[in-house]
Amino acid sequence: MSFDHDEECLIAVDTKGYLHYIELLGDVPIYKILCKIGRPTLLAFNPVCTEEILIGLESGDIKIWKLHTDVNEFSLLSGHKLAPTHVSFYKNYCLTSSRNEVIIWDLRSYNKAHQLKVRIQNAVKKAAFSNVGHIVVLYHNDTMQTWTLRQLHKDTKIDAKIFGIRYIKDFIFTRDGRAMIMGGTRNISILNTYDWSLLRKLCLPNNFVEAKQLAVVPCPLDGGANKILAFLSAKCTLQFCDINALTFLETAVPIDRIKKFAMSPTGRYIAYIDQEGCLNIMHTDKVISKKCFQFNRLLKPYRVHAHKVNDHLEYVRRSMKQELKMERLMPILKEFGEYPEKYRTLIWSTILKLPANKNAYVALASKVTRGRFALNTLRNLPLADKSKASLLAMTTDCLLQWCPLLIQSPFLPNLIFPFLMVFQKDPLLAFELILSILLNYCQKWFEYHPLPPLNILGIIENILLEADPTLLNVFCEHGITSSEYAWPLLQTTMSEVLSGDEWLILWDHLISFQKPYLLLMCVVAYNIFSRENIISLIKSSGDIKVFYNTQSHVRAKDLLKIARKLDQEIPKRMHPNCYLRDKLLQLNHSGPYIWFISKEYPKFLTENLSIADLRQLKMQEQSLQEYNCKVADFEKRRLHAETEAFAKQIHETRINEVQKCFQEHVNNLNWKWHSLLPNTEKEKFCYHLYKDSDSLSGRKQECNKCKLVEDIISNYEAADSKNYKKLQQDVTMLEYEVQSFLDLLRFHRSKTDIN
Repeated sequence: MSFDHDEECLIAVDTKGYLHYIELLGDVPIYKILCKIGRPTLLAFNPVCTEEILIGLESGDIKIWKLHTDVNEFSLLSGHKLAPTHVSFYKNYCLTSSRNEVIIWDLRSYNKAHQLKVRIQNAVKKAAFSNVGHIVVLYHNDTMQTWTLRQLHKDTKIDAKIFGIRYIKDFIFTRDGRAMIMGGTRNISILNTYDWSLLRKLCLPNNFVEAKQLAVVPCPLDGGANKILAFLSAKCTLQFCDINALTFLETAVPIDRIKKFAMSPTGRYIAYIDQEGCLNIMHTDKVISKKCFQFNRLLKPYRVHAHKVNDHLEYVRRSMKQELKMERLMPILKEFGEYPEKYRTLIWSTILKLPANKNAYVALASKVTRGRFALNTLRNLPLADKSKASLLAMTTDCLLQWCPLLIQSPFLPNLIFPFLMVFQKDPLLAFELILSILLNYCQKWFEYHPLPPLNILGIIENILLEADPTLLNVFCEHGITSSEYAWPLLQTTMSEVLSGDEWLILWDHLISFQKPYLLLMCVVAYNIFSRENIISLIKSSGDIKVFYNTQSHVRAKDLLKIARKLDQEIPKRMHPNCYLRDKLLQLNHSGPYIWFISKEYPKFLTENLSIADLRQLKMQEQSLQEYNCKVADFEKRRLHAETEAFAKQIHETRINEVQKCFQEHVNNLNWKWHSLLPNTEKEKFCYHLYKDSDSLSGRKQECNKCKLVEDIISNYEAADSKNYKKLQQDVTMLEYEVQSFLDLLRFHRSKTDIN
């Protein structure tokens, strides 16, 4: 939306791309729909020709379109490679900016007058003209670059951090151009455009958080030195302040749930679009009240005295608790959908009120001895990073010192590992975070321990029955229980099915809402959201276990939307809030940590067995495992010896068979030679045959003297080739049977080792 410079009309574009023209001259605004122009990236009246409007396009072009003409006449300003997002004017010049370009146009000739050299490595947030010819470009890293229209070859660089200004959201100039107002997190700052020095700074109240959009409210007798400022707070409310008196003005008509707003050139009208998508136009005088209130500031004098380091740290902690209240955090979460990664650990620990009880943590950590459970954890969950593996093992051992009964929980490492990675730089807070998760978000998980929590799974099944009975019927028809479609999601807190970023977003909301039962709703929501994939997988293969341990492309935002809907629609008699504690338990700031809820454990574990009995059982189990290892090793050696003996026997038998066959062939050869050769030649042949019985080639050379003998031998070899091939096939078959028998022995040996 945009006002014309005479405040006679307003133009706006709706979400479908239609251009609306609203006349403001009468008592009742009159509007009409002109045409469809698409979704523009900027919209403004041309001050040089009031019958024209500038429309920014996604292609990077700027269309100059003429109003009140039957012919669709327009001109194009081509020069941007990316879509322009901001526009401002000075005399006959227009300045437009995209993420990496700032261009000055001459509106009289519709030509590019100049393109500023901006730092491409830092994305441009906004660029604007002042009414005296200053040009300011704001980058996303809170630095600025300034020029004057007469000296475009010379620029000035300003780092707003030197003024203590961070996270600048918007800036504007006063009408006289002598001051620039910047709005960001926690304050509104005013710079002198003559030398770019800080004039004053106005701290925002706790409930405002930040100023996202700024606009000056011109007054008739202020001479262009505007003192009334309108800004949009992080709570989406429109606020007004007097930047001279550093006071905030009351509004006669509260204006909240705003997306964006615009101020008319002389300050007569305020137009804003609310979150429902409605355009509202109001008279400024009817919004701003004459009453004002002074922002609470420290007025009492105080005595300066030296403080110790601990005093400063305690002061910082108190300040953080005051700053990070849920009243301020929830608007941030609602606006951005997640907390900043840099401050996530601080925000989580503040919401859960983690005490950083060092004495209690050291008392547990000092008793840690690396047990078999931790070693099995490292073996079953191998990590390439040794520091992460060490942290996981140490935290697991500390948890077992805190509650030894957790040794029967094989899912514990997979449950705690994602939370450890969030707090891996602070093991103390990481341990306390896991304690808080176990105490609050794992309620009623251990009533059937070490079996899955059948009570919790029953609650989930009831919710699914109410929300999606068709999907539950499919599960029942194929024999799929809640231990398969819900328990894998619970025991990993959904970390295996969500990407790392989406899992963090999910727990940003779960921790902020402070409603433990929402985790159960999210488990049901995941099944409902993935119902088509689940049903198709069941019909195709019937095995869905892998599905609940494989990362999907589900967004946490979608799951939370379904979970909130379930929270509102599930009947009270089936709602998990009737069974689970809604108020979060907090850890002790001094003394030992709160004992894990022993009432949730089965009575045979907590009453009939003492800790000493449990340790004795673990020792007996360890001794039994060692004995089984020795028996398995002995059985392994025995089977190996028997296998070698049997293989040796088979080999000797095979050698004897081959020798026997060879001897039979030699005997047959001798008989044929004796029956076919003459007596004189037989004697000579036998003499040479037994003279060198080890060399068949020698015998052939001696027999070459007789042509007849050579023919007999060749005929015998041709006749006996079939017998030799059959013998070779028999030997090959025998070797295959021996190898199969050896493989069978190895299989029984491996099965014995496993048992």
